[in-house]
Amino acid sequence: MATNPVIPMAYKVDWFQATESSASGDILPLSDSKFWKFLQKIGYKLESFEGIGSRYFYNTGLTLGRYLNIYYDDESKGINKYSPKNVMFQFTGQGSTDLALKLSNYFKVNNFELVWHKFFEVTCNYLKVTRMDVALDDYNGVLNFDKIERKLKRKEFRSSKQRYQILKDKELDGSTKGETIYLGTRKRHQDGYLIRFYDKYAEYKTKGAILPTAVENVTTGAGTHIWQRYEMEFHGKACKNFIMQILQGLTFGYLYKGLMRNAIEFLKVSKSNKNKSYWSVVDWWEDFLEGAGKCSVTEPERDVDLGRLLKWLKLAVTPSLHLLDEIGQVKGFDIYELIKSCEVGEYSKKQERLKNETIAMPDKLLSLYLQQFKDGDY
Repeated sequence: MATNPVIPMAYKVDWFQATESSASGDILPLSDSKFWKFLQKIGYKLESFEGIGSRYFYNTGLTLGRYLNIYYDDESKGINKYSPKNVMFQFTGQGSTDLALKLSNYFKVNNFELVWHKFFEVTCNYLKVTRMDVALDDYNGVLNFDKIERKLKRKEFRSSKQRYQILKDKELDGSTKGETIYLGTRKRHQDGYLIRFYDKYAEYKTKGAILPTAVENVTTGAGTHIWQRYEMEFHGKACKNFIMQILQGLTFGYLYKGLMRNAIEFLKVSKSNKNKSYWSVVDWWEDFLEGAGKCSVTEPERDVDLGRLLKWLKLAVTPSLHLLDEIGQVKGFDIYELIKSCEVGEYSKKQERLKNETIAMPDKLLSLYLQQFKDGDY
């Protein structure tokens, strides 16, 4: 375990899903939704959304880059008899980042614990939160997954969860390139929470995605080259309980520490007593819990923004493009025309968010980014 982490662990809300119902119990039109009006107030625009297929027994769906999805019933269409008659708002990981940044700008607050507190305060009277993920990001490898796996397999732990699962992404040579450890199970309409530990660095490398600067600097190559995420996924009443305790003044770290300890404790084996109730908790797990309790929600780093994308393009891609252009002039092909003719799959959610951010960017700021790209001035 890293005893003096260079970069502190930090929390982020990584999924937020909620519904809003009418006071009468009748169908709530999107235009009458208090939350939709609030979202418009903080910067979301209806014209930025596009239609998507209906789900969850609603007859209409809208999406903003697949990172913010809205489902509701349009009364001009047929209503499914199983329709919940409310409006559902679904912010994915990228959507939750976008929401947090917009809320920070709206509330004019840079303390993101306070940002979420203010958001819950504004919306708690009319929103029913059905799922919320709270992630603790670790860029130093505070936890060792091999140690956790050994403890689980040897049953050297106490847990309120009835099931665990270990999934590994293997190379053909048998080496592990990614791992996820689950505690608990996900069930629809459940009240409670499950936990997952996974290798976010391996996930990004597999996708070829640009990593946060702290993990891998595209200019210098510096960074910890470690990114592990320890995430809690709350459902139903567990969401409400968490939010109510935040509104009572408790911190994300305090609540996470208590819930994690309740979920699992890894134990030192006692040779003299086989009763696990008397076994003590291993030091590395106590250290992790103590550290987690002191961490806070920080500004969610945009793993991709226009400036970083242009810098990566300039440093990592442009030299190769110039090389291929020179070869093409001799051999009779145009690399740029070939690139234009390539079919590109669906953009990722982070790419969709970057596109929307850039389209909404003031022309003066965009010109500055493009000039920096041209001059190589970073």
